[in-house]
Amino acid sequence: MIKIALKDLKIFFSDKRAVVLSLLLPIGLITLFALAFGGIVSDDEEGGNPIRVLCSDYDLSPVSHDIISALDSIPGMEIVMQKKEDAIAAIRKGDEIAALVIDSGFTAALNQGNDLPLTLYFDQSREMEVGILQNLLISRLSAIKGSIDAQKGVDRVMEKLFSQLPATMQDSVRRELTAGLQEESKPEQIVRMSGVVGDEESNWGLIQAVAGTAIMMLLFSVGAIGKSMLEEKESGVLKKLMQSPIHRNEILFGKMLTGVIMGIFQLTVMFLYAWLVLGLDILIDIPALVCMILATSLACAAFGVLLASIVTTKKQADSLGTILILFMSGIGGSMIPLYIMPSFMQNAAVISVNYWSIQGFYDIFWRKAAFVDVLDNACILIGIAAGILSVSLFFFRKNILRIM
Repeated sequence: MIKIALKDLKIFFSDKRAVVLSLLLPIGLITLFALAFGGIVSDDEEGGNPIRVLCSDYDLSPVSHDIISALDSIPGMEIVMQKKEDAIAAIRKGDEIAALVIDSGFTAALNQGNDLPLTLYFDQSREMEVGILQNLLISRLSAIKGSIDAQKGVDRVMEKLFSQLPATMQDSVRRELTAGLQEESKPEQIVRMSGVVGDEESNWGLIQAVAGTAIMMLLFSVGAIGKSMLEEKESGVLKKLMQSPIHRNEILFGKMLTGVIMGIFQLTVMFLYAWLVLGLDILIDIPALVCMILATSLACAAFGVLLASIVTTKKQADSLGTILILFMSGIGGSMIPLYIMPSFMQNAAVISVNYWSIQGFYDIFWRKAAFVDVLDNACILIGIAAGILSVSLFFFRKNILRIM
């Protein structure tokens, strides 16, 4: 029994690179999730970006100007002035989270105690950030409105009932009345909320689950190309292919074509399942969906051939493939929605295939983007595939020369 255990351990530790990779996997996952959930570095420590809010002021009064200044002074919030139409368009495109619009007549409504012409337009898929933003806005605006309303009420009461009192007593009564009236304000009526992205039939959580999971699983599927290449090398099939009339690069291109076909098939099945069983409307824009499926399959297949060209054993293919896939899926939004992550991880997400694929599918299913609107994401994925393929060819040629 001991000899069997020693034999297995000897075999396991004989591949030192695979041993290191097997240890890096749990260490990497612990670090990734700790970073994502703020367990290591928080936005405050790293100088994180504040929540950016577009603002359109059509009242153009001293009061509205003072309110905008007060909002801009709130820690964690940045006010950027922009026209209403441009602001809403930016939200629809996914470039911004929300826009606060102060319509004309704001000052008059504030002075008369009427409902304020104040609307917060927002992206419903960013509910966590919008919830924080809403609380910040309501807290500050209700304080401002409560102070103004209370002051007017106090002035009327003081004039009617306490005008004959000495000045010191009037000040004391004024403070008590002001505090009492401010507590009675109703902050929930301060800001009207209006979602501009998504509708009742859209479900951003379903889109996140389908797109994020489908892409991560596709990466695992095409990652098997690395193992198949090593199996062909061990069995002698690869050497026979090299001795055939075909160009050695065609071997790698053939593996990539296999990955592309696998990707198209797998993604098509996943989206059909989401449509037929889960109710995801995949018929919104078929050309855009086909474009993103093709670009995603190409980028994932390129990752598969990269893995095939740089590993030398099956253990390395398993460990390194798992590490890279989980890393890309973690920072790219497959496992954790991007808006939950700290800002530095959101910025790092652009290096992953998952990020551009998920954003492209979000544009189709959530933002109802047209074919031309997803071409940017598709082109970036194709560019990533081309870059990965170039690196793969270098390492593949190097590995081929070793077995000649």
